[in-house]
Amino acid sequence: METRTEYEKMILKEVREMPSEALPQVVNIIHSLKEEVLSVKVRHKKREAKESGLCGIWKDERPAAEIIKEIRLSRTGFGGRKVVL
Repeated sequence: METRTEYEKMILKEVREMPSEALPQVVNIIHSLKEEVLSVKVRHKKREAKESGLCGIWKDERPAAEIIKEIRLSRTGFGGRKVVL
């Protein structure tokens, strides 16, 4: 618990050095940081607990180069299609 106490001391020192008019913004920043940390923990737990099963579910006999070429043609620009505006 000593490490946490040291961090708490550091944080309090920084907060005490802030101008009083900035303290409401500091509180908002701390709340926002806390929410983000907690939401990341929740998202991380959900990912570990449940797999989607979508990764690697199809099989394809084509070589990797051919698959990559198809992906590039279908997703880059207009895929080689001629478009007249």
